[in-house]
Amino acid sequence: MKRLLIFGLAFGPLLLMGQKKEDIVAIQRDLANLEDQVKQLQRAQDEKMAALQSMLQQSVDASGHVNTGLAAVQKELDSKLSDQQTKLVAPLATLGAKIDQMADDFRSASVNIADLVRKVDKLNSRVDELSQAMRTIPTPPQAPASAATGGTASQVQVPAMSSEVAWQNAFRDYSTGKQDLAMQEFNEIVKNYPGTDTAANAQYYVGYMYFTAQQYDDAVKAFDVLLTFNENSKTQDALYYKGVALLKAGHNTLAADTLKEFLRRYPTNEHGDQAKKDLRLLGVHPPAQTRK
Repeated sequence: MKRLLIFGLAFGPLLLMGQKKEDIVAIQRDLANLEDQVKQLQRAQDEKMAALQSMLQQSVDASGHVNTGLAAVQKELDSKLSDQQTKLVAPLATLGAKIDQMADDFRSASVNIADLVRKVDKLNSRVDELSQAMRTIPTPPQAPASAATGGTASQVQVPAMSSEVAWQNAFRDYSTGKQDLAMQEFNEIVKNYPGTDTAANAQYYVGYMYFTAQQYDDAVKAFDVLLTFNENSKTQDALYYKGVALLKAGHNTLAADTLKEFLRRYPTNEHGDQAKKDLRLLGVHPPAQTRK
């Protein structure tokens, strides 16, 4: 036992020294490995930085090329705009001068048109005065009847103008809105040219003027006068508008009777469809058409 203790005391430090030496070697080995890893990381980092610097330089170079291209494009655009402006200034100035000239011409034309309108108005007034003067020309007295015939002298009113001229005057006044004068002229035609188509047309317009003025009862009376004439070109329209005037005046029963008479007598008239609609509004069935 004493020997073992002595042996341990003698060789213990040596054993500890050997163990420490192995640990130091292991640490040195680990440090060498760590240093290699650090160097590898440094190389990788350097390579990445170099790649980034290269890419950055390429971007800078590309940006420089783009700026150069944009500067060239801008310069070309400025040049073209300057050329276009130079080319357009003179035509625009000429166009402006022409527009000003046209405006002056239009003003002159407006003045001339206004003068022409005034002259036409004066001419129309003169024509109206002449027309009125012609209407007031006294009718020459009728020659006395021959004694051989045993007749007696008598005064017969002879119209101062033909029915055609009277109609033209009346219809012109009607067309130009001189309603009162036209009404008077139409009545004079009916009075002075009885039994003629001109008188029938004039009587129709008397009724139609009352109709458009919404004086429906007067229109009915005027159309009734026309319907006492012999059958003429205005008979059918007079009968139809008499029915419509009665309807608008609220005389529904008379209106229905008149419209049914119109459809029976003139089934193919252009107002037939509207007459049927008016009857249906009154709750009356249109008469059935008979085949001929």
